[in-house]
Amino acid sequence: MRYIFVLYIFICFFSFPLHAQQDMAEIKGAAATATRGVGNRRLPPDSLNWNRGGDISLNLSQIHFSNWVAGGEKSIAFSSASNLFANYKKDKMIWENYGFLSYGVIKAGERDPVKNSDQINFGSKVGYQMSTNWYYAAAMLGKTQFAPGFKYTANDTIQTSAFLAPAYMFLSLGLDYKPSNNFSINFAPAMGKATFVRSDSLIILISAGVPQDRIDKGKRTRYEFGSGIVFKMNGNFFDKRVSYMSQLELFSNYFDKPQNIDVVWDFQFRVALTKHVSANLRLNMIYYDNQKTFKENPITGEMEQHGAQLQVKQHFEIGLYYGF
Repeated sequence: MRYIFVLYIFICFFSFPLHAQQDMAEIKGAAATATRGVGNRRLPPDSLNWNRGGDISLNLSQIHFSNWVAGGEKSIAFSSASNLFANYKKDKMIWENYGFLSYGVIKAGERDPVKNSDQINFGSKVGYQMSTNWYYAAAMLGKTQFAPGFKYTANDTIQTSAFLAPAYMFLSLGLDYKPSNNFSINFAPAMGKATFVRSDSLIILISAGVPQDRIDKGKRTRYEFGSGIVFKMNGNFFDKRVSYMSQLELFSNYFDKPQNIDVVWDFQFRVALTKHVSANLRLNMIYYDNQKTFKENPITGEMEQHGAQLQVKQHFEIGLYYGF
C-alpha cells in the first residue's frame, strides 16, 4: 500500500503550488457582483454564503454485426456519473457536502446485462475556524452501491454485493487543515467505522469483513474505532477545460492490527472536448484489511476464500457532459 500513498503524496505536492495563490481582485469583483444581484436587487444575505454545483455525464456505446466474417459479439453499454456539492461558509464556520453517484450496465451477446460501474459516495464535514487555515472538524463519510453485484466464473455465478450490502459509514472528530478551497487534510484521532450488510448471504457477510463469531450470532454488522486521515484536492486548468478531483482516505483500527492500514483512493480526471462532450477517467483503489476475497480454484473450479487484496477499478469514457 505504500506505493499508492507515495504516488498520491507526489501528486499533492506537485499540484499544491498551483493553488497557493488567489487573484484577489477577481474574487472581490465577483463578490460585489453577487451582492448586487440581478438588476441591482440585493440578494438575501444567507444566499451569498452557499456555493452549490455539480456535473452529470452520460455515455452510450453499441456494436452490431451482420454476416461479419471476421467475427465478433454484439454489445450495448450505458453508463452515467454525477458529482454534486453544496458548501456553506459564514464567519468562522464552514459546512461542506458532496456526493458522487455512478451506474452503468453492459449487455454482450445473448447474456443478461451486467453492471460495470456502481458507486454511491457521500460526505459531510462541519468545521469551526481555530486559526489561519486550521479548523476543528466533525465529518461523516458513507459508501455503498445501487444494485446487486456478481462474480462470474467458468462454473458458477455468486452474488458478492447488493444495495446496502455492504454499506460503510465513517464518523470522525479532529482537525482540518485547509490552506485553500482546492486542498485540505483532515486529521481524525477519533474515527468510528461501521460496516452494515443488508443481506443474509454468507459470502456477502464474509466479503464485507463481518467476523465469523458475529455471523454465528446472527449479526450483520461490524464496528471499529481508530484514527484516520483524509487528503482531498481538486483543481482545473486551461480555462476549466481540464479538471481533476482526488480523495485519499486512510484508517487504522486501534484495537485490531493497527499497523494494517485501510486505504481508499478515488481519482477523477476530465478533459472537455467541446462544451457538452468530455473524456473522463476514473480510478478507484481500495484495500480493506479485514475484507475477504473469493477466487476460483483453477484445478477444481471451486470458489475458495482468500485474505484481503488490493481492489482496482479503472473507467475511461467519452460522452455527454453537463456542468451546473
